[in-house]
Amino acid sequence: MLVPPGCGPGPHAHADVQESFYIVDGEVEFTTEQGTYVAKAGTFVNIPKGGLVHFFKNRSNTLVHLLCTVMPAGMEDFFLEVGQPVEAGHFLPPPVMDAEATKIW
Repeated sequence: MLVPPGCGPGPHAHADVQESFYIVDGEVEFTTEQGTYVAKAGTFVNIPKGGLVHFFKNRSNTLVHLLCTVMPAGMEDFFLEVGQPVEAGHFLPPPVMDAEATKIW
């Protein structure tokens, strides 16, 4: 994943999926029901299977590079359904990530 400054998904959960992230370059702020953590390059973040509500946001001024894995496979269908194709190197405008949009509890 390449995450532009100010971007990231809104709060969500995957009841039947384990999701993990390796921060390749940059830093990103992860928030879960358990709190908030700033993950820097070289950090591994695990979101366990079971529906833990989480989201992340690039709060820096540079592009963040994440390696994301999901188990079991199959989420590509979800991304095809909810995503919006863009040309390589272009990004959609960041979503509004105010207090209301990121409220998870």
